[in-house]
Amino acid sequence: MRVSSIGNGRMLINFDEKGRITDIYYPYIGMENQTAGNPIRLAIWDGKNLFLDEEWKTNVSYLDDANIVEITSEIQNAKLNITSYNFLDTDDAIYYSIIKIINNDSIQKNIKLFFIHDINLYANPFGDTAFYDPYSFAIVHYKSKRYLGFKAFTSTSTFSEYNVGKGDLIGDLYDGYLSLNGIDNGDVNSSIGIEMKIEPNSFLKLYYIIVAARNLEELRNIFRKINFASVETSFTLTYMFWKNWLKKSQIKNMSLDNINKIYQVSLLTIRNHMDINGSIIASSDFSFVKVYGDSYQYCWPRDAAIAAYALDIAGYKELALRHFNFIMNVASSEGFLYHKYNPNTTLASSWHPWFYKGKRIYPIQEDETALEVWAIASHYERYMDIDELTQLYKRFVKPALRFMITFMEEGLPKPSFDLWEERHGIHIYTISTIYGALVKGAKLARDMGDEILSEDLVDTAGLLKEVTLKRMTYNGRFIRRIDEDGNQDLTVDASLYSPAFFGLIDPKDPIMVRTINEIESKLKVNGGIIRYENDMYQRRKKQPNPWLITTLWLAEYYADVNNKSKALEYIMWTVNRALPTGFLPEQVDPETFEPASVTPLVWSHAEFIIAINKLLS
Repeated sequence: MRVSSIGNGRMLINFDEKGRITDIYYPYIGMENQTAGNPIRLAIWDGKNLFLDEEWKTNVSYLDDANIVEITSEIQNAKLNITSYNFLDTDDAIYYSIIKIINNDSIQKNIKLFFIHDINLYANPFGDTAFYDPYSFAIVHYKSKRYLGFKAFTSTSTFSEYNVGKGDLIGDLYDGYLSLNGIDNGDVNSSIGIEMKIEPNSFLKLYYIIVAARNLEELRNIFRKINFASVETSFTLTYMFWKNWLKKSQIKNMSLDNINKIYQVSLLTIRNHMDINGSIIASSDFSFVKVYGDSYQYCWPRDAAIAAYALDIAGYKELALRHFNFIMNVASSEGFLYHKYNPNTTLASSWHPWFYKGKRIYPIQEDETALEVWAIASHYERYMDIDELTQLYKRFVKPALRFMITFMEEGLPKPSFDLWEERHGIHIYTISTIYGALVKGAKLARDMGDEILSEDLVDTAGLLKEVTLKRMTYNGRFIRRIDEDGNQDLTVDASLYSPAFFGLIDPKDPIMVRTINEIESKLKVNGGIIRYENDMYQRRKKQPNPWLITTLWLAEYYADVNNKSKALEYIMWTVNRALPTGFLPEQVDPETFEPASVTPLVWSHAEFIIAINKLLS
């Protein structure tokens, strides 16, 4: 399981519960997992026995809530403790680990620390080469334009043993020596070993470095500049950078430490999952790939818009703008956004058809287009930075607004796919996001000089609200959708909260109150909220899995109606579902509360930030 991550926009690295690197994303955040999810293994040889990382007692956490992962391990039978500080350069694709090995014995220890790399460049094992490079004194894996270099050293020496070969290299470790094979190709792995003498009741520091580059010369040039002093300096600079970065987000009037911790981890998680070009992927959890052949490593405009909105309200307007500019560059010529995108701006995989029930359709969820417009207009409402939005408005916002007011029929949006990506029809969540985009977009359009468009947006929003209250309600509450045959879908769905969130109706309106009561009555499972009645996705038990985002939606609603104790109840349920590191999953088992899907989910972290800000506002 992934329990922590570090990222800088050019590289993202995940760690599992054993403190091992499981994913190395480079050069795009979310594309090309250069390990394909295989952990980098560690082992210690004490002269007689080999101790593998899976046998160690390990704890993983963030150091002082900075974007530095602290890993502590106890190897009882060897009387050793290991503490490492793991971080990325703030700009470049360089990973550093400062490792402190403590000898708790009363005698000197001669040990070897081994690192075993199962690398799959471009996320596949075919055609890799690995070799010992005598120019950089590192092991280098390469294929085409992807180079990864691995090196370990102390203040006085570098690693002296290595092995390159196919298959599992763990077997080569049990005699305490590596085979010194210097090159191999294909599905190739590598290992390095460094020998150390540690005095009784003392410690020794070593440094483990991973460098990513697009060619060999660039890799070697980077390694030439790295030594123990530069690593220590980088640690100090990185620590101060992230502590100061988080100061901007400090929330006031919140005395609960666990809420503060998850709030800060939520900001770091969004930042770590954001590419330098502004793409924000849904999750970096690679485990789904091996089960389903695909994963959450894409930029969904829906998830990303909510994440950008969370960054905005937390004070990180520059990052939100970076994402909005990414969206500007991927939008279709007609103004709408497709299902999802790769971090390199290309169209991602999808299951939405272009031809459906005998008709040609747009393979879209219109809420995704609306959410990005809503987030941009909300940004403008908060910061009034009209100069920075001029090109964004012309190239994306205006075409998207025009698309939304023309993609209408009898006062409602034409059918598209729902936010859960399962059904085609006219959905209350889609309507709500469109309404919010039209109303907020009207002000931006007016200030940009498009007064006629602004008036059209206001008129369309008014008609949309009027028709919604007539056709999208039943028995005094909102309904989920109108299906392809024009029938009302009365299934209770957590997304029915959306008319209040996006301003279509006052949160205290009787229709909204009845709707929320229905959600709590039908969807509450062991304190959390499931997506909708009889949800089968990733279901493990008799009852569906509660989701964190749906639970936080109710926290946001109750904060809006000033029932802060009820809001805090749902927030604390979410806090109690977090991993010890602060990571929030997508959903949890309804009985054990263990994560039941990808971890972390950026959307969960974004909703947590939104909920806390609503609670404190």
